[in-house]
Amino acid sequence: MRLRATLELESGHVFEGFCGKAGGFIRDIVFNTSMNGVTELLTDPSSLGQALVLTYPMIGNCGVSFEDFQSEKPQIAALIVSEMSEIASNFRSEESLKAVLERFEIPVIAGVDTRSLVRLLRSGKAQRARISLGGAEALEAPKAMYPGERRSIRAEGAAVIAVPDTGLRKDLAQALASLGVSLEIFPYGSAMDGQFDGYLLPGGPGNPAEYDLSVVKHILQTQKPVLAAGLGHQLLALANGGKAVPLSPGHRGANIPVRDTATGKAFITGQNHGYAVDTNSVDKAKISHVNVNDGTVEGLRWREDILSVQFQPEMEMLSEFVEMLKR
Repeated sequence: MRLRATLELESGHVFEGFCGKAGGFIRDIVFNTSMNGVTELLTDPSSLGQALVLTYPMIGNCGVSFEDFQSEKPQIAALIVSEMSEIASNFRSEESLKAVLERFEIPVIAGVDTRSLVRLLRSGKAQRARISLGGAEALEAPKAMYPGERRSIRAEGAAVIAVPDTGLRKDLAQALASLGVSLEIFPYGSAMDGQFDGYLLPGGPGNPAEYDLSVVKHILQTQKPVLAAGLGHQLLALANGGKAVPLSPGHRGANIPVRDTATGKAFITGQNHGYAVDTNSVDKAKISHVNVNDGTVEGLRWREDILSVQFQPEMEMLSEFVEMLKR
């Protein structure tokens, strides 16, 4: 079944495509330039409730491996592509992307001129889109935060950290567990009972100003090592008196260059966020990383035992955090 789909941006521009189900909603519309890792993008908790545009011209031809899920299900509100492949061909593929999204009732809007759409999203202010599928009326979406749950991840090691869950990615949890760190994961804002060697402030969706900062301030008072990434990095800055500002467009991709201010070396990072710490709201001496493209804050060193970055931390940084836990 092919139904007409219409996307109307706040700027007044209208794009048309087709879809397989009726419905209507208003959502933040974002784009990601990654050429692979589609399953990870769709299931990243930071993507919660967004209408996601992918810039690669054909999506779905590699299928889906459920091992790559970063949460229990796709988090996006809709997927917008130029072409959705009907054929999945990859040795890791367990099911087609189209079938997975249909099962989770995530609409796919195909046949859209994504090149022109992304050029608009890139050049203007952050956009919302009124999306009509099959002529249905578009309804305003309620605000939502990632619904974390209490759970444990055990590892062969002595270190145990607490995680107030704003949207913990599975790959970050697995990487820490592989380094001998056990994780006690709590819904954000709930009591974190127990004795811990440190804390992880993970990524997640939404505006950091809408989160309860008392959680982060309590963690800082413990004087235990902290690793913060993505949204957690922003919450840590706000708890220390900083501010967060919306980005237009956001940083979403697998090839975003970041420079280490101590060494001068640049490296490539994966990011998925629409806010950044306001450079003018923090002590410049505490900035540890900056974005090479636009100069925004990508890392802050509040204390010697705190690692706080806007991007997805790699194993070298995780190993440094584990050494802090051992001291």
